[in-house]
Amino acid sequence: MTLKVWFLVLLVQLLNCHAQRQNVEQLTQRIRDAKDSAKKYQFPVNNEEFFQVKKCDAGEFDFIIVGTGSAGGVLANRLTEIKEWNILALEAGPETPDISNILGMNIYMHNSPYNWGYNTTKQKNMCLGSKNQQCPFPRGKMMGGSSSINFGMYVRGHREDFDSWEYEFGNPGWKYEDVLPYFRKPEHATFTKNIDRPYHGHHGPQKVGIPNDTPILSQGLIDGHKELGKRELDYNGREQNGVSRLQFFLDGNTRSSSNHAFLNPVRNRKNLMVSTESLVTKILINEEKRAYGVLYVKNGIECIATAKKEVLLSAGAINSPQVLMLSGVGPKEELEKHEIELVQDLPVGKFMQDHQFFPGLFYRSKRSYYNQSLEEQVRLWTRNQRPLTPSLGQQAVSFWNFEGPESGQPEVEFFFFGPPMLSEDLALYLGYTDEYLEVFKSLQQHNDINVNIELLHPLSRGTVTLQSKNPIDFPVIDPNYFSDPEGVDLENMYRGVLEALKFNETESFQKMGLELLVLPYPTCDDKYKQLSKDWWYCALKTLSSTLFHPVSTTRMGPDPETSVVNHELKVHGIKDLRVVDAGVFPDHISGHPNAAVVMIAEKISDEIKDEYLR
Repeated sequence: MTLKVWFLVLLVQLLNCHAQRQNVEQLTQRIRDAKDSAKKYQFPVNNEEFFQVKKCDAGEFDFIIVGTGSAGGVLANRLTEIKEWNILALEAGPETPDISNILGMNIYMHNSPYNWGYNTTKQKNMCLGSKNQQCPFPRGKMMGGSSSINFGMYVRGHREDFDSWEYEFGNPGWKYEDVLPYFRKPEHATFTKNIDRPYHGHHGPQKVGIPNDTPILSQGLIDGHKELGKRELDYNGREQNGVSRLQFFLDGNTRSSSNHAFLNPVRNRKNLMVSTESLVTKILINEEKRAYGVLYVKNGIECIATAKKEVLLSAGAINSPQVLMLSGVGPKEELEKHEIELVQDLPVGKFMQDHQFFPGLFYRSKRSYYNQSLEEQVRLWTRNQRPLTPSLGQQAVSFWNFEGPESGQPEVEFFFFGPPMLSEDLALYLGYTDEYLEVFKSLQQHNDINVNIELLHPLSRGTVTLQSKNPIDFPVIDPNYFSDPEGVDLENMYRGVLEALKFNETESFQKMGLELLVLPYPTCDDKYKQLSKDWWYCALKTLSSTLFHPVSTTRMGPDPETSVVNHELKVHGIKDLRVVDAGVFPDHISGHPNAAVVMIAEKISDEIKDEYLR
């Protein structure tokens, strides 16, 4: 190599290093700005930002998709594969910001314009440590919907969940062996360790990966479970009840949301029109009870779009019920209350279920992890390394069945946060009172491990209703947590606590220098002996929060008295209208809804093609 060539190579390398450093510095500053904005952000209290008085005709399409979240993104991708079909996809939020690509930033996205900013109603039995006894209820408001704001965990559920959808709830075509191909179809599994390969997809558009281990800690958590009798396995494979490294919707270092995996690759298709910042306020239904279009508001202008074939409502388990009820489809008594003309009497918004989780059990390590500057963490992220690659430093996941055979549906799931754990930031975004914000400030973000206990099959049922007939108003969300008459939900959470306490006695935790950390609970310490059952019950009611997994608000079934859609997800009594989102779950699953919603949209996309092209 001549001196001149060597000098040019060196110059190029220096320029590349300089550019990379600039990119890292710029991204670091955007993260700092996002964190600062999140701490100051004030949510709107309604949808007033959308409304003025001008009108427009948006044209005619074959299909109109309402919402571009976990399901809507899949529908838009798959239906535009048919070049003769024209598709309109409407999204109430804006384009997805690049900072959403970083899973470790998800909690900061919760306090931003990319979240609807909903809260539950005042709860009697839970959220007692939250302001006004109301839990924040995050919902994604951007391209990709909640798949662009969630924790990104890929957890399908138990085979018996889906078997019950068919055999117990009467929905043919939804048993496990029927839905498994549609879990595999969208997936591109990029991990190889402990993978049950026949149960995964390897050529789909949505990548699923496992972040690199936190040295010592990741394997130590797995080993601690083994001491308690848990087998290491692939929880999305043949069996679920064991322990595993968490699988994420992850493309290298990037969140693999529905927007990233399904929408972005097809935005240039000529038969797809995407309209952002477009709030759908009504499904248009004619006298023959056929859905023929939608009314939506964009830039202060009220627009009408019509559909030759179908309207596909994929606004999510909270917003889809609201849109249906505003359109005259819902419980007669609820619509009469708000003077909305009844089109079809259906139990819309009823039977709501949600996963709640308890983030109040901690272990403290004598070892410090990831004590780097934010800029160094961003640089590591560009290399697909922790700690920003998963959200909240998540490590492992396990499933626990207290009743019946070991292979049956689990009652609770454990997942582990940190380090680095966000401590007071996490408490802020969970809506805790100032008293409990102070408690969380005592946590050490580089040393403390959070054992989260998630209730998978709650017996409590809630509702989604309306404030008024005006779409400017937010829906009313009442999950009615811990309300089951026999107290099974609270008891199962407590049984999860008892299992989590056993880690303190394992050799693995002792080798890692992990010891149980008992936080003060001001509202419980004065009433009960610390670590007693009554004290834990009080703690569970005080600090438990939503994992924002609402389902069953437009649930699937054969009987219009107890369901809203049939097994094809067609709304009972209304032609050319389907609901395709988590609201159609007839019952909750032993997992996180995102993967199952993608599966549902894949399955229904094929059924729509079969119906119109056969």
